[in-house]
Amino acid sequence: MSKKRRNRHKKEGQEPQFDFDEAKELTVGQAIRKNEEVEAGVLPEDSILDKYVKQHKDEIEADKFATRQYKKEELVETHSLDDLIQEMREAVEESEASSEEVPSSEDILPPLPLDDEEQGLDPLLLEDETPTEMTEEVEEEQNLSRLEQEDSEKKSKKGFVLTALALVSVIICVSAYYVYRQVNRSTKEIQTSQSTTNTQAEVEEFNNLYDAFYTDSNKTALKNSQFDKLTQLKTLLDKLEGSREHTLAKSKYDSLATQIKAIQDVNAQFEKPAIVDGVLDTNAKAKSDAKFTDIKTGNTELDKVLDKAISLGKSQQTSTSSSSSSETSSSSTSQTSSNTTSETSPSSSNAASNETRSSRSKVNMGVSSAGVAVQRSASRVAYNQSAIDDSNNSAWDFADGVLEQILATSRSRGYITGDQYILERVNIVNGNGYYNLYKPDGTYLFTLNCKTGYFVGNGAGHADDLDY
Repeated sequence: MSKKRRNRHKKEGQEPQFDFDEAKELTVGQAIRKNEEVEAGVLPEDSILDKYVKQHKDEIEADKFATRQYKKEELVETHSLDDLIQEMREAVEESEASSEEVPSSEDILPPLPLDDEEQGLDPLLLEDETPTEMTEEVEEEQNLSRLEQEDSEKKSKKGFVLTALALVSVIICVSAYYVYRQVNRSTKEIQTSQSTTNTQAEVEEFNNLYDAFYTDSNKTALKNSQFDKLTQLKTLLDKLEGSREHTLAKSKYDSLATQIKAIQDVNAQFEKPAIVDGVLDTNAKAKSDAKFTDIKTGNTELDKVLDKAISLGKSQQTSTSSSSSSETSSSSTSQTSSNTTSETSPSSSNAASNETRSSRSKVNMGVSSAGVAVQRSASRVAYNQSAIDDSNNSAWDFADGVLEQILATSRSRGYITGDQYILERVNIVNGNGYYNLYKPDGTYLFTLNCKTGYFVGNGAGHADDLDY
């Protein structure tokens, strides 16, 4: 056996391996056939014959066995290697001739140089050409791969487009919601602004009309000419309902309505309005059927004027009643009766005043206290009935001009009007006679010293202002 053949057989004992890098360069069909060669033990340096023998080993062995059976009797000695090869060649040629399938171009092996022992063999000349089936298969695989790639690209593009569309949709929705919120907010701000502007205008209109009811900025006196516009003010108040300013406006309206009603109620008791623009008309005459009751409005200055008007009306009623009594009875009988009652009752101080009025004409005791609830408990000097009964005591005599001065001061301050007052004896202290001055309705004003002309009431800060 030659050296080359020994080397070949040596390499055949090695485990065949299929180079992966080489497989990457092959088509699917080539890779399959290459794998079959590797599994058959074909080596790169094998000749075409060796490759064929290794790949068709089973067929060759079967043919050899049949040939040997046919020629068994003729074969005496072991065939030489050349004879065996020649037989194999013949068997291969017969096998190929009888095969119904046409071998592919890759199954037809190209001729290789023969060894010295194989020089007698005729080389097999094969053409290296690509079979049609392989070309179609390759093209189909390429088309399939291209289609799969295009389909993958389409899917990728489609997924990207869908993602982009979804993102755009989200952006559009968010933008639309933002725009809606902005528009809605702007609308509300405009409406609020308009509402605030309208409310401010209505508040200003209400306050202007409200201020017009008063004669001064301190709002102590009301204009009678504005009373009939109270309904207009109520209409403006209703427009403010639901706003923050409504509560304050309503309190103003309610107070104003109370004051107007009080003035109207008092004026209705007189033949003509007694209170006009916050001033009392002392010439106003009370009606014969007038009914006076105390009224408070919360406006301090107005309440004072109302009290004066009520006192004026009551004093006129008392004066009228006294005049009627004088006309129906004789003056002497009246005086005797008064003297008698003054000795038996604590309320005889008024009778003593009547006596003084008749016996001492120079002292004007004002109107009678008969039927009037006089506030004697408010007196700054305690009542002393024994001193009051001592009617001839010179302590009761007023110093010149003292009573006139006190009455003038009281009139100027609005305490009394004209001779509409009640003057009563109270007590004698340190030789000085003390009198109390009341309004016609019996309201206590102050206590006075008939000798010195000093007088003091119950106002704050006067608790220690007594002069004895």
